[in-house]
Amino acid sequence: MSHNGAGVSEVTVRVPMNIALVKYWGKRDEQLILPLNDSISLTVDKLTAETTVRMIQVVGENTVEINGRRVELSSNKRYQTVFDEALRLQRKRKEDLNKNENKCITHHFEVISKTNFPVAAGLASSAAGFAAIARAIQKILNLNDTQANRLARIGSGSACRSMFGGLVHWKKGEKEDGSDCVAVKTESENWPDLYCIILVFNDERKKVGSSEGMRRTRETSTLLKHRIEYVVPERIEQVKKAYESRNFQDLARVIMADSNQFHAVCLDSIPPIRYLNESSWRLIELVEKFNQQEVKAAYTFDAGPNACVIVQKYDVPAFIRTLLQDIIIPSEDLKSVEEELKVSFDCPSESNSPILCSKLIVSPMGGGPADS
Repeated sequence: MSHNGAGVSEVTVRVPMNIALVKYWGKRDEQLILPLNDSISLTVDKLTAETTVRMIQVVGENTVEINGRRVELSSNKRYQTVFDEALRLQRKRKEDLNKNENKCITHHFEVISKTNFPVAAGLASSAAGFAAIARAIQKILNLNDTQANRLARIGSGSACRSMFGGLVHWKKGEKEDGSDCVAVKTESENWPDLYCIILVFNDERKKVGSSEGMRRTRETSTLLKHRIEYVVPERIEQVKKAYESRNFQDLARVIMADSNQFHAVCLDSIPPIRYLNESSWRLIELVEKFNQQEVKAAYTFDAGPNACVIVQKYDVPAFIRTLLQDIIIPSEDLKSVEEELKVSFDCPSESNSPILCSKLIVSPMGGGPADS
C-alpha cells in the first residue's frame, strides 16, 4: 500500500472471477444481498479484475472507471453502498480506539479497474470487480476477513466467493442483519489439475439482468422453494465430498445437474427467463457425447449463454478436439492453448457449422486474489 503527503492511500489488487458449482439464485434481503440458499464455487485463475483503489482524505466525488469507461454512479448505487460501509467501518474503528480525531474529516474513493472478460454477459464480472474493491479497501483500512466479506457481498452477492482461493462455500445465514452470511474457504486442499474451458458465444448485455431475474423467480417460481429446501443443501455436501476425495465423476454429475435445475427455475418463472441459446444447447450435446464412455467433462452455465466446461487437465486437448467438430473457435485462442499445453489441433479446413465461439479461454481453477 502506498501513501503520500496529501492524505491519499492507494492499493492495487488482482482478483479472479468465480464459477458457482451449486448456484445462488434469489435474495431474502435485497439491500444487504442475503441469498435464499447456500452456494459453492471455484475461481477461474485467468479471468481477473485488476483494480486500483485510492482513498483520499478530503471531501470529493467518488469515481469508478472500468475498462476506460466512467461508471455513472447515480444509476449504479451499489458502489456508493460499498463506499459508505467502508467509511462507517473506519469511523467505528476510530471510536473503538477512543481516538479524539476530528470527526468532520471525510474521504472519497477513486476506483480504476480493468477486466479481461465480457462485462454483464453471464460471466460473473461484477463479482470479481466488487471483490477487488473490497480487498483493496480491506488493505487500506486493515479490515478483518468478515468485514471485507460483507463489503464484497453488499456490492455484488457472489463477490464474497472471490475473496479466497480453493473451494469456497457461501453460507446464506439466518440472521436478519446478515452477520452470519459469509463465504468461507473449505478445508479441502486445492485441486490443481481441475481446469475450466470457457466458451463465449455472446458477450452482449443480458436482456434480463440477474437482479431482475432473481426477483421474478422468487416471486413466481414454485420449483424454487423445493430447490432451496431439499436440493441445494444435499448438493453442497456432495460437491465438498467429491472435491475432497478427487472423485471427478461424482463432482461432474452434481455440477451439471445443478446448472440444469438453475435454468429450470428460470424457465419456471413468470414470464419465463431464457438465458441459454442454441449454441449453449449444442455445447451440452457435445459434452454428453464426450461423456458417453466415462464422465470426463461437466458443463455449467450462469445467467447467460456462455459455457464453462470443467475437466481435468489431461482431458483438455481431447475435449477441444470434440468441440472443433461442431464449433468454430478463433485460431489465436487455439494457438494460445497449443503453446501452453504443448499440443496441436487440426482445424477443419472448411466448416459449415453455424456455431461460432467468439472467445475460448482455458484456465486452471482455485487460485486466490493477489496484491500487485
